[in-house]
Amino acid sequence: MRVLTARWTPVVMGLLAVMLLVILPIELRIGLAESPVVAPSRVVSLLIIGSCLLLVWSGVGLRRLEAARVLAQRQTPSA
Repeated sequence: MRVLTARWTPVVMGLLAVMLLVILPIELRIGLAESPVVAPSRVVSLLIIGSCLLLVWSGVGLRRLEAARVLAQRQTPSA
């Protein structure tokens, strides 16, 4: 009986931990959602959208620069 308990103890503890990780944020969200939520102003929304676009386009630009660098290395014969 002790061997069976020793095998199942970590499994039960893991299941409890997973259940707590799933249930706890929902309970916190329900508690916090009771207060009224104010929508951000248009300026804030535009700033967030602009910063996201800047982040995406800078990533695209870096990829283009890296692709050009790799292409230039392939075209020049190495000695």
